[in-house]
Order: sequence, then structure tokens, then C-alpha cells
Amino acid sequence: MLKNFQMSSSSIYSMSRKKNATTKSFLAAPRSRIYHSSFSTMDSPNYTVVNYAAFNYAGFACIAIVVFLTSTQPFYIKEVIGIEPKPGSSKDSKIGHIVGGLGFFDEIVSMSTAPLLGSLNDQLSSSGFAGARVIQSFSFVVIALALLGYALNRNLIPMMFILRGVFAFGVTGCMSMVTVMLNQLSMSNFEFAKLWGAQHGHLEEGVTPRRNGKLAAVMGVATGLGAIFSVSTLVTLPVKFAELSDLKSGLKSSYIVVMVFALVSFAILFAFLYKPQEQARESRQFLKEGINFAKSSKEAQLAFVGAFVARSTTVATTLYIPLVVYNWYYNIGECKSKDNWAGKLTCYDGYIFSAILTGVAQTVALVSAPFWGYLGDSCRVGKFRTLTFAGLLGVVGNFGLSLVTTKTNYNPKTVWCFVNVSIIGLSQIGLIISSMSILSGIEEAHQIMGSLSGLYSFAGGLGIMIITLVGGLIADVWILGPFFILGAFNVVLLVVCLRRDKSMRLEGGERLVE
Repeated sequence: MLKNFQMSSSSIYSMSRKKNATTKSFLAAPRSRIYHSSFSTMDSPNYTVVNYAAFNYAGFACIAIVVFLTSTQPFYIKEVIGIEPKPGSSKDSKIGHIVGGLGFFDEIVSMSTAPLLGSLNDQLSSSGFAGARVIQSFSFVVIALALLGYALNRNLIPMMFILRGVFAFGVTGCMSMVTVMLNQLSMSNFEFAKLWGAQHGHLEEGVTPRRNGKLAAVMGVATGLGAIFSVSTLVTLPVKFAELSDLKSGLKSSYIVVMVFALVSFAILFAFLYKPQEQARESRQFLKEGINFAKSSKEAQLAFVGAFVARSTTVATTLYIPLVVYNWYYNIGECKSKDNWAGKLTCYDGYIFSAILTGVAQTVALVSAPFWGYLGDSCRVGKFRTLTFAGLLGVVGNFGLSLVTTKTNYNPKTVWCFVNVSIIGLSQIGLIISSMSILSGIEEAHQIMGSLSGLYSFAGGLGIMIITLVGGLIADVWILGPFFILGAFNVVLLVVCLRRDKSMRLEGGERLVE
């Protein structure tokens, strides 16, 4: 589709000048371009700067809360729940097992609810309500309830698992609506779009260029800033409150504060998120329609594969890079002990270096987000080739890191390690931005975008499950094995991208012949 859309202006102009060829030229144009003309910029009118700021704030606030919970959870289990690890015993890793179990349950809830929430969005929108606005804003109320439960909770089973499930449901509702709202923004009369469209006068009047790459890039920057805000402000709250009493009380108080932050976020989003002026339509089975559409849409399928690899990459950088670092420090004896929890807690140098290495990957991702947005919106490159390029970087970075050694130990304090980790971080943000742009740019699926967004989140969750389970097993015998698996994922993505590009070239050639 992109290949056809990127026909040169001279070709379009010459075709339109041919005598008695108006109908033929129209039929030869890409389907998305014809459909987009019908929507133009009026599908989401009156989109303001405040709406756009609220859209990005949603990602900022949600990621900030997620980082806070995941960062404080091990300490919460020990201090609030009261599970004490026993150094030197088989129960030494009990907290680690609990954290892993909670994470697994979190992902199960996310995968099972994402398609349903997407379908709910479409149902609400078809009834004349602003589905994305309602779901995304009220998701923060759900998150706030979970945080309140954490502050009051005293037991592990079943309450902590229930609370983690509620939290996962809220986060899924918030993040799964990002693609839907990006689709609304892409089809709006937002003034940034007008300025950008002025540079493309050769397109037909009323046709808005698909330029959501930069918009997705700004969302990527917003979520990155949310993580930085959380680490520098929210995660430090327990320590600050502990100075007034103890760590247990400090943790509970910090959860209350973050709960208030979630409620404030709800109020901001409910007041300022975009509310489309939609008319009620007949009730439909949107989830079923979304699945059927995805079966025949190469764009949706490519976006799902991109989500699968992107989320897998995110887990690899946050989970397996620290594992490689800790494994190295334990094996060289720089921690007090490599066999007990006390040693892990006192491995300060390993903790610092792990933060540095993962910080490099995240910094590269954050800084390069505008670059990926520019590539996605470029007429010469486009979002599909941008996804291909991101996948190629993923192959280089992951294979470059994993094929260095097949041993159970690896020294991460090398220039080569930093280079490859940086490439992986670069690939990560590129995969996220380009896959999100591809899905949100499918104009003909506007009425089922919620369902497609839910399936997109489901595909990402599936990637997390596989890289977590399979990668964890391989890491026991080959510490860099998870990155080899991730490299293989990127190879599959490359194959899918190249096959699509080839098919689009063939279709484009046939249309030009006509």
C-alpha cells in the first residue's frame, strides 16, 4: 500500500491529464487514498492543542505509575507483606519467584482483557460515546483503586494477586487506547497537520497526508519522560517517607500519594481528552469484525508482528540486561555472596552498572524517537520501510551481542557490549513507533480501531510471554541466549516486511501498466 501511495507527483499529474482517463486514474489510485479522501480531516474536527497535550500526558502518567509499582514491588513484598528471604536456603529466591509469578499473572490479565477493551471502545463509540476518552480516563480510576488496595493490603494470597490483576486491567485500558487516539489525531484538523500538509500541495485538496510517525514519536518521548519522572520522583518517595517513620509505613504512604496522582490524572484526562462528535450507529460484533479484518489486512498483520517484536525487545532490555550484569558480578565474586539474597542486596556495584547499561539503551531510545518519527513520515522512506530498518537494527544488535559467547558468563564491561545495547535500544523505539504508526494509519478500519488496538496489545503480550518463559530457560545455560531468540524474532519480522514490500511493488507495477 505504501509503495502505491508514494507514486511520484508527476505520475499522478500525468495520469489525471490523460483524455477520457479520469475514471481509470481514480480506480488506479490506492484504496487508502480514496478512502481517506472521504474522511479528509473532518472525521475528528476541532482537535485542539489541549487535546494533544492530554493525549501525551496519558502515556506519561501511565508509564510513571507502572515504573513505580515494578520498582517498589520487591521491597513491598519484604517490608509490607513480611516475607523474609532465608540466605543459604532453597527459599532464598522466594521473593524472586513471587515477583515472577505476579508478572506472569499481570501479562495473562493484560492479554485476555486487551481485545475486550478494544471491542468495548468500538461499542461505546458506535453508541455515540467517546469510547477511547472514557476508557483511558477511567482506567486511572481502576489504577487508583489498585494502589489503594496495595496501601491497605497485608497478605500475599489472594489479595496481592487480585490487586495486581486490577492494576494490569487499568494499565491495559490506558495503553491500549493510545493507538485508537493516535488514529483520531491522524485524521483530525489539528493545526500541526495543517502546517505539515501545506508542504504537499501536489496532493488532492482535502486529502490529509498520513503523517502520524512524528505524533507517535512524541508519545514515545512522553512515555520516556514519564519513566524518568518516576525514577527521580515517585520511586524515591518510600525512602523520603521512611525518614519520618519506617520503610513499611513509607511504602504505604507512597502508594497513597501515587493513588492521588492517578486520580488527578483521571480528572485531567476526562476533562481534556478529545471527544469526537460521533453519531450512534447500529450495534455490531466489533471484535469479530476486527479479527476478520486483520486476517485480510497486510498492514494490520505487519503491525501485530511489529508489536510482538517491540514488546519482546522492551522486556529483553529491562530484564535480561540486568541479569547479564548481575551474573557477571556474582561469578567474579565482587558481591558478598552469589548464593543468597543478602549478597544480591549488597551488590551495589552491580546494581549501579546495570542501571548504567540499561540507562544507555533507554537514553538512546528516547533521544532517537524524533528521528524515527521523521523517517516514518518521510515520503522517501515511509513507515513500512522504517519498520524494516528497525528490524534490521534488531538483527544486528541482538546477534552482535549474543554471538560473542555461548558461555554462562559474559563480561558486559566492554565497548562492544555498549555498542550492541545501544543498537538494541535504537531498534526498540523504532519498532514501537513504526508499528504503532502503521496500525493507527489504517483509515478504512477507523470504526474497528479499538478492536485492532486490543489485538495489537495481545500480540505484544504474547511476545512478552514467549521471551520471558523461553528466554529464562535458555539463560540458565547460555546467559546471552535470550538475545539470540530476540534476534531470530527480528529476522522473522524482516522476512514479513520484505515479502510485503515485494508484493506492493508488484501491485504498483500492475496499476501503472493499467
